[in-house]
Amino acid sequence: MTSPLIDSHCHLDDPQFDPDRNDVLNRCNELNIIQIIIPGVVEQQWHRAFSLSEQHDNIQVAAGLHPLFIDNHNHHSSDALNSTLQAHPETVAVGEIGLDFYHKDDTHDAQRTLFTDQLEIAATYRKPLLLHVRKAHQEVIERTRKHNYIQGIVHAFSGSYEQAKLYIDAGFLIGIGGVITRPNALKLKRVVEKIPLTSIALETDAPDLPPIWAQGTRNSPEQLPSIAERIAQIRKIPLELVAFQTTQNVTPLLKLQHYKRQVCTND
Repeated sequence: MTSPLIDSHCHLDDPQFDPDRNDVLNRCNELNIIQIIIPGVVEQQWHRAFSLSEQHDNIQVAAGLHPLFIDNHNHHSSDALNSTLQAHPETVAVGEIGLDFYHKDDTHDAQRTLFTDQLEIAATYRKPLLLHVRKAHQEVIERTRKHNYIQGIVHAFSGSYEQAKLYIDAGFLIGIGGVITRPNALKLKRVVEKIPLTSIALETDAPDLPPIWAQGTRNSPEQLPSIAERIAQIRKIPLELVAFQTTQNVTPLLKLQHYKRQVCTND
């Protein structure tokens, strides 16, 4: 493959990668994976991600407070995010943030408050979002619409085509990862078939959500070309076109052309 690839969502800072992270990155270079975005999940993790970015030209960082870790956040967490964006203007996005209502528990209101705070911070710094959404698409769409500037990527999209179209109309890309390789992912396959290629972002979510052939093992950004290939098969288009266009989609959104390892664009 000659066209470069971008993994828009990969937890490469996870301790599971500690034994062989450099080897993984070397293999990614060989596969022409030129940028890997590490999302933030809790305040305590951000420093580790920024440290990796300082060490590796092909790692960029998003900072955010994940809704599933609501018990790890407190009333100072949003202030910490604001301070971090001030101290690290190179932060490419605010994320991984959003609403996760998969579990019917008593965290939903706290999630809403935290999400609203982070939307306001993202709008202030004009940063795109890396969204985590389960069982809450309509509410997330409505909340993001209140901020004119807000754009981003809907990570590990699991909604319908109709919901995808609403996100796209609001300026979001649809994140597609290893789930698309599962035979029973019929709803997601329909989304990939119908949405414009200009609205797709590639991701792995490593070390989680591996492709079907790697179930039960640690996922890796090295799986990104195979995910792109599956999208090409579904859409009946060349793999090179998927690689080229998805990189073109993500690069301006996250302003990756300004960072260490340059991404070619049409400009």
